[in-house]
Amino acid sequence: MLRPAREANHPRRGFVTLLAMGLAASSLLAYGSSAGAADWPSFLNGNQRIGATTDNLKLPLKKAWEYAPPSTINRAWSGPTGRTIEGKVLRDRIRFDDAFQVASVGEQVFFGSSVDHQVYCKNVKTGKTEWAFYTGGPVRLAPTVFKGKVFFGSDDGFVYCVAADSGKLVWKLRGGPADEWLIARGEMISRWPCRTGVMIEGGVAYFGVGVFPHEDIFLYAVNPDDGKIIWKRDDISESDAGRSDLTPQGYLLAENDLLVVPSGRTLPAALDRNTGKFLHKRAPGWRGEAGGVVGGTRAMLADGQIYAAGAHHMLAMSQKDGSVGFGYFDGHQLAVSGDSAYTATGVNVGRLDRAAYAAASIRRHKLKGTISSLQRSARSAKGKALADIRAKIEAADKELETLDEVGYVWKQPCEADAALIVAGDLVFVGGEKEVVAFRTEDGKQVWNAEVEGETRGLAAANGRLFASTTTGNVYTFATDSAASDATTALNQNPYPADKLSKTYADAAEQILKNANSKSGYCLVLGSERGRLAYELAKRSNLKIYGIEPDAEKVAESRRLLSSAGLYGHRVTIHQADFADIPYANYFANLIVSDTLLVTDKLPGKPSEIARHLKPMGGVMLFGHPGNAAARLAAAAWVSQFGLDEQSTLKNADGWVMVTRNALPGAGNWSHQYGDSGNTASSPDTRIKGGLGVLWYGDPGPGKMVNRHEGAVGPIAVDGKLFVQGESSVLAYDAYNGQKLWEYGNPDSLRTGVFQNQNPGNLVAGGGNLFVLMKDSCLELDGDTGKLVREHKLPDAKGKESYEWGYVAFRDGVLYGTATLRKELEQRLRRRGRKTDDITDGIFAIDTKTG
Repeated sequence: MLRPAREANHPRRGFVTLLAMGLAASSLLAYGSSAGAADWPSFLNGNQRIGATTDNLKLPLKKAWEYAPPSTINRAWSGPTGRTIEGKVLRDRIRFDDAFQVASVGEQVFFGSSVDHQVYCKNVKTGKTEWAFYTGGPVRLAPTVFKGKVFFGSDDGFVYCVAADSGKLVWKLRGGPADEWLIARGEMISRWPCRTGVMIEGGVAYFGVGVFPHEDIFLYAVNPDDGKIIWKRDDISESDAGRSDLTPQGYLLAENDLLVVPSGRTLPAALDRNTGKFLHKRAPGWRGEAGGVVGGTRAMLADGQIYAAGAHHMLAMSQKDGSVGFGYFDGHQLAVSGDSAYTATGVNVGRLDRAAYAAASIRRHKLKGTISSLQRSARSAKGKALADIRAKIEAADKELETLDEVGYVWKQPCEADAALIVAGDLVFVGGEKEVVAFRTEDGKQVWNAEVEGETRGLAAANGRLFASTTTGNVYTFATDSAASDATTALNQNPYPADKLSKTYADAAEQILKNANSKSGYCLVLGSERGRLAYELAKRSNLKIYGIEPDAEKVAESRRLLSSAGLYGHRVTIHQADFADIPYANYFANLIVSDTLLVTDKLPGKPSEIARHLKPMGGVMLFGHPGNAAARLAAAAWVSQFGLDEQSTLKNADGWVMVTRNALPGAGNWSHQYGDSGNTASSPDTRIKGGLGVLWYGDPGPGKMVNRHEGAVGPIAVDGKLFVQGESSVLAYDAYNGQKLWEYGNPDSLRTGVFQNQNPGNLVAGGGNLFVLMKDSCLELDGDTGKLVREHKLPDAKGKESYEWGYVAFRDGVLYGTATLRKELEQRLRRRGRKTDDITDGIFAIDTKTG
């Protein structure tokens, strides 16, 4: 519900707009009474996210120290990786977490880690860790520093406030309505993660939680001193009959009474900062008034406008009502200082006179629309009319050329375009394996440095430059500094060599041998001090989650596993009661217990634990090497699971082993239209109303087929999800999203729109997947993706003229048709030949004998 604001907590800021009138940059950087001009207390140095500071950095800068994480970054969402679709080069518009963005105040620098789920405070001179704070999930956005406190959100669904000097918790607040978790791109997170960070404006802290509008999203204004709620919006989706598409992700923005919330791949929403009242969320057409694809998690406030980032330009929308018309700023990065803007396009870096450039951009936009309209008219024009249209197009093109340079103070060739900030008289640009500096006065390049990865984050504070890259590295550059390494050496043996060493090692070996799986998700029920999790992680690729009710043991586990470089990205320990484990149903490929090894007792209620075990092959293994009493206790415990109808129980090398089979009533969707009879129905009797998200993740836009092409939809058989990608077929576990395999087949793709084909090129049955590829049908092992056999068209059909058309599978028999190849069909039609009957022959193949 919407709660009214308490006016005492909303002191008005001075009115700040940048109407290209030469206002000093210092007026933009006022962040709070505690922030000095040389500090960088939040992402891009303020709530307008203009990326500028008055702090002058003295060149040349040298690397002072470098931090490297124990593993690579796993982003919240995968991107399109530079694909071109329908003539449009795609760029990733949801990449708020592709580097560890920093905030720096005084002698401290702060950043969160999505790799090991911590927020770090380091000394800016030495890189030494002053403190680290653990959360329950990945921390994806930069902290905010305000009045001696550090604020940040986590994928665990909580917002935290800790003391800047010690890292001690001041308060925390869960933003979602319940403690529910699910798998998201391989990470166990809250159903309502905080992916906005925390913004402080006018003495109030703002943040949002949630991802899916249909499961509700939440926006908060709270007192930063104690976390008490000032107002809360939990009705935005419910109040919109068409379901508002607002999904709060990225850095919030504020100016005066305006609160701006970035929203996934759509344009941001504007709310009244004092009350939370929804003001506007515009959606201009990208082929028209938007001037191209816009929307994403980046935005900036200046000139009374909301500058929203798009694939290729920044669209200026009125802060008042979201209308467009102020300007279109080309490029992938934009920073504002005084009456200038600085932009990086991937071709050049430039300084703009914003007023002149904005006016010229409006004229350019109109000319492009005129040219597009004239080109459409030219398709049907002839004679003098056609000549007149071509003359108009030529004149418009010439005017466009002259306008391309209007508004530029200077322009320098530069391919770097991943990050850009202004620090005093220098503009810094981040790119692939580099950071480059140009003088703001004339654009002359005056400095550069090499880094590992692509520089996606830059910050400047107190004479130092910070660069964050896609490898997770954080670099600090300063004048006359001796280089040091801020990465702590890993402890290969964090646990003592004692009488339990062999017990744990033997247990891990036997568990993995009997489970016959070294990947997927593992639940350690009673994780104690993380020792069994550690031994399993060393010997496998399992993603391990441990539940432990003892806070002291949880803290020790996290510390020891972190010292070994395994925490977060490999092993995560959560404090929870065994009777109230928040994890998703069906997620675990393997369930074991450390507590059993230590106490000979199994914790928790069996029926509650059983819901986490994955159907179609999930395994529970309980026992204690050489301890018969523990095995007997385990056997009695698992008899209470309530999975008798859907599991297999056996004794495996002294271990009690439960293997979960198919869910009763679960059905398959084995063909494009359900089954071999094209009934568009399923025999599944388990699906009911009130569905929620079980997991989400890949393949994502980098590998999926363009939705406009109408390719075959995914099919689901025996707990596996088979997906047709652009140039491969991919298999995922239907219960937890784990990627099982990928088989490259660039010639198999069929689309129903642009190719006018029946796209049903995938069917599954008999434990295998059948994929059409020209004159062959590939039979792939459903578990491994390995080629079992290749079924060719019958010899009677000419290979040069025909390909597989229809395909179906039933009772061990593969059915198909021979169809004219697409290119031959098109050639015959161009010659005026009829091709209504392009199918010549229906056949059936015994898949066992061929």
